[in-house]
Order: sequence, then structure tokens, then C-alpha cells
Amino acid sequence: MNWLDSIYTAIPPFFIHLLVSAGIGLIIGLEREFNTHEDPSHIGGIRTFTLVAVLGYVAGWLSGYTHPAVLATVVGGFILLVGLVYFVQTQHGKIGLTTEAAILLTFLLGIANAKGLVLESVAVVVLMTTILSLKSRLHHFVKQITEDELFAFLKFILLALLILPMLPSMPFGPDGLLNARDLGFIAVLVLSLSFAGYLLLKFGSPHKGILWTAVIGGLFSSTMIAWVFSAKSKERQDLAAPYGAGIVLASSIMFIRAFVWASIFSFDVAKELFTPLLVMLLTSLIPTWQVIKSHQKADNAPALSPGNPLDIKNAVFFVLLYIIITLSMAASRQWLNQTFIYLSGAIAGIADVDAITISTSKWAATPAGISREASIIILLAVISNSIFKWLISVLNGPAALRRPVGIGFGVVILTGLGWMVYWLF
Repeated sequence: MNWLDSIYTAIPPFFIHLLVSAGIGLIIGLEREFNTHEDPSHIGGIRTFTLVAVLGYVAGWLSGYTHPAVLATVVGGFILLVGLVYFVQTQHGKIGLTTEAAILLTFLLGIANAKGLVLESVAVVVLMTTILSLKSRLHHFVKQITEDELFAFLKFILLALLILPMLPSMPFGPDGLLNARDLGFIAVLVLSLSFAGYLLLKFGSPHKGILWTAVIGGLFSSTMIAWVFSAKSKERQDLAAPYGAGIVLASSIMFIRAFVWASIFSFDVAKELFTPLLVMLLTSLIPTWQVIKSHQKADNAPALSPGNPLDIKNAVFFVLLYIIITLSMAASRQWLNQTFIYLSGAIAGIADVDAITISTSKWAATPAGISREASIIILLAVISNSIFKWLISVLNGPAALRRPVGIGFGVVILTGLGWMVYWLF
């Protein structure tokens, strides 16, 4: 136990939770003080919110040592007080519940701390302060959205928060590989990436918005980015180059993930893969560099519609593609197995490079494992996954998309194949 742990255990829990409650009130009060200090009639600042949080904590703590009626009385009295303050404010022509709602939430968070819900309270505070501090930006955002965009957002909320939780979480298909809720989650994730890209394209620089969406989406699924971006490039063929660069950029994160997984499970495999994966990573950034360079010379491009904010049909097609790949992988594992180990690695890489990297690296770490053979299998998976995403982009996108993805994936694939030839011969 270090000195910090010793100090922490020496302080009674009452004082720790009291300090957390005071901190919660201080954070919210600071935000309210900053955003309402110009209003002489504002009802709360740093001191008020801090005291409200402490009041909630003390009321919750006392009820645990006396009677629950104490807490009920304090809560009822506090709600009545806030209601009276709001009534007086409305009499002076001030209509708005933001600060009053924040005070009530702060009071309830103090009570939650008294009941031991410290982490939950901190999470709520982060969400509260984020929403409160984004007032002007949210108002600016609402003024710019159209009716179609509003309905698209409502449909997305309906799918993500109502329909998705209602889907059964039961495995089906061969070896129970498919799950209805997982498929629904994949569809929602596709829609999320599509919607995020739409907003970045509308409210920011098109080129930068596409590239940022690619980086974020690549952390989840670069295959999904290839599908979404190739479909989007049909609607905005003038942005085929940025979309193509985004597809290759999202795929470049796969090289980093493969090296990280290999390093965790087999350092020898990681050493073998370091140079080829680094070269493939650097060459995959060529389209991104070209887009950034051309964007600096063409900032006066006309603003066009960013397309469909919520392409449900495209999400459904991707889910069907995922099902087909999953079933194909199950069949290849059953029929090919150890007989064609390299071919199995290439086929498995189409669906998931992470899985084949982890399993192969683990095998290489055993006495029977061979690091060079494991590295070839992983590199084959990376190459096959790149070829698959290139095919998705070409078949699902317009002709204008072929050149940027062809350059990016072409150099990457040739690099990988060249390194395999070097290893094998």
C-alpha cells in the first residue's frame, strides 16, 4: 500500500463523500456562474450549487441514521422552494427551467453520493456540464437543421434506444455465431457513422470532416467505413477523392491494431511484423496527404448537399453482407481447417484481422509455434482484408472512387505481397 492509499483509507467515508458532493456542486455552480453572471436575476452560482449538493448529501446521510421520513421531508421542502423561486421568476417575465433543473439535479446528486453512488454521480455531472456549456452551439445547430434532418435524427433515436433493446439476444445459426441484437447493433453503428459523417460534412470542412470520421470509424470497423463511404461517394461524386482517402485512412488503423495485438501475445511475431506493417501504414497515408494538399489549393469549392443523413437501406445491406461473411468463415473453418493453413488465414482475414492476429500470435508463443509462419498468416490476413475493402469500394462506389482507393490499397497490397515473397523465397 503506497502513501496515497494510506491517506485515503485513513479518511472516514463521510468526509470523502462530502468532498465529492461539494466538488459536484462547485463544478456545476462554476458553469452556471460563468454563463449567467451578466443576468442580475440569476438564482444560483458557485456558492448556491455547492451548498445545494452538500444539503442533498447531508439529508441522505441523516436519513440513514434516523428515519426515511427525514429525507422525504427535505426533498419535498426543497422542491417546493425551487418551485416558488421559479414562480417569482415568471412573474418578472423570465421563462426558463435550465437553472432550476440543474439545482434539482445537483440536490439529487448529493443524495446519490450519500447512498454510495459516487461514480454514477460523477458521470451525471460530466453529462450535465457538457449540455449546459454547449448552450450557444446547440442553439446555433438547431437553427441550421432542416425538417428532414430532424426526422432523420428522431428515427435514429427510435432505432437506437427503443427498437434495438427490444431485439432478442439469442444466438442462432451455425455454432450460434449470429445474434439478433448484435446484428441490430451493427446496423445502428453503420447509421451512426453515416449520420456523424453527414454532420461533419455539413457543419465543417468537407475534407477534414470525412477524414476525421474515417479515423474515428476505423477504430470500430474499417470495413464498415469502406461500405458507408463508398455509398456516400455516389451522392457526392465531387468528393470521391476525400472519401477514397478516408477509406484507406480508416484501413490504416488495422496495421496499428495488428502490431499491438501481436506485441501483447508474441513479441517475436511483433518484431517480424514491425517493418512490413510500418511500411504499409506509411504508404496508406499517401491518398490522405494528396487530399490535404489539394484541399489547400481548392478552398473555394461550392457547398453542396451532404446527401442522405440516415441511409437505412445501406445499413441493411451491410448487415446482410456481415451475415454472408460470417457464414462463409464458419464454412471455411470447417472444410479447410489445418489442411490449407495459409488459405484459411487469408479467408479469415476478410472478416476480422484482430481475431486471426490474436489466435495466431498465441499459437506462435507456444513451443510448437513458429514466429515466421505466424507472421505470414497474419500478413496474409491483412492483405486479404485490404483486397476485400478495395472490392467493396469499387463495387459499391462510383467510377470516380476507383482511382483514390486503387492508389491507396494498390500500394499497400503490393508492399505486403513483396514482403511475403521476401520471407518465402
